[in-house]
Amino acid sequence: MNYAFEQKVKMVCGWDGLEQLPVLLQDEGYRKPLVVCDQVARQIGLLGRVEKLLADAGLEAVVFDQVQPDPPAPLIDAGAALCRENACDCVVAVGGGSTIDTAKGINLLRFNEGKILDYARGKASQPFHGLISIPTTAGTGSELSNGMIVTDPDSAQKMALMAYGDYAILDPALTATMPASLTVNTGLDVFSHAFEAYTSTLSNPMADAVCEKVMAEVFRWLPAAKADETDRTARQRMAVASSLGGWMLSNACAHVGHSLAHVLGAKFHLPHGLVCSYTLPVTMETIAPAAPEKVKAVGEILGVKFTGDESAAEIGEQTANAYRVPGWAAGWQGGDLPAGRGQHPAAGGRGGRRSFRAPDPRTGGCRPGCADASPHSLSLLLLLNVRRPEWRRPVPA
Repeated sequence: MNYAFEQKVKMVCGWDGLEQLPVLLQDEGYRKPLVVCDQVARQIGLLGRVEKLLADAGLEAVVFDQVQPDPPAPLIDAGAALCRENACDCVVAVGGGSTIDTAKGINLLRFNEGKILDYARGKASQPFHGLISIPTTAGTGSELSNGMIVTDPDSAQKMALMAYGDYAILDPALTATMPASLTVNTGLDVFSHAFEAYTSTLSNPMADAVCEKVMAEVFRWLPAAKADETDRTARQRMAVASSLGGWMLSNACAHVGHSLAHVLGAKFHLPHGLVCSYTLPVTMETIAPAAPEKVKAVGEILGVKFTGDESAAEIGEQTANAYRVPGWAAGWQGGDLPAGRGQHPAAGGRGGRRSFRAPDPRTGGCRPGCADASPHSLSLLLLLNVRRPEWRRPVPA
């Protein structure tokens, strides 16, 4: 039976939900977790907080704190080796999308011999369990998605494979320390997840209802979260929207926008959320002839007032322009969009990978701080974000 809608992950959701981690582990009979994170989680004290919670509950933790952006396959293999050597009975991921993806790969290899690329290349895996995800961004939704991304360092290719978790702790307080740039960068990824799942050939009425709500939530609450990191309501609404967006990836999948973003991100090491925000408008325009009513519904979420006489192409253009400058994202498209690597444990997540600042779409100029992004890569992004279809040029190989 091809079921259209499912959600297998058990969730704890609420402010300071991290405190429930020891209870969850004890309730499920786990005694020795492998905690997966990046170095920034250690530096800012988040790892120490997790270790203390576990120690106070009499739980022994082994730490793997070597997570890197776009997790390379050898790193996942190394984490799995550490996990096996210490006979860990579960895996706890504390971080952004790359941390959760790394933990998913480690957990898969706990129950399956070989290397992670074996499974990315099609080797069948045996069932695996025992992953607890604690996201620190409101972006990737990896805690509820059924996939993961691994990078083959030899080919610089990002590869997807099926991998999932069993539990998630959604604690909005962990996202409150994100800088505004990372808040926006990851938040726009949420919108991309919902839009692409909504317009996928795998979409269905139940998933559509969730996707519509997710897009409306991001439109309503992302500017507030960006403007005030202490806005608890905005942080919680964005955290929930992020998880729901990841869930929709499991039910209806992403498509062309993410395909473009993964190619550009792998080749130029650009933040995933940033690249998705540039590929989404052209995706809207491209897909409008195939799904005009859905793209129109998204335009209405973004505040477009349609007359009813628009062609499919006009619907796509107006919706895309509502997303672009000077639309709802006008406050950040000029320079606040990307994340800062090394500022937050989420910087190791797929929403934010390098210290990079966006080009100004109106002038093509590069804002201060973008020295580690090549002019070529910036040009590729600008080509995707031009206003008129006739201005577009093929993206160079």
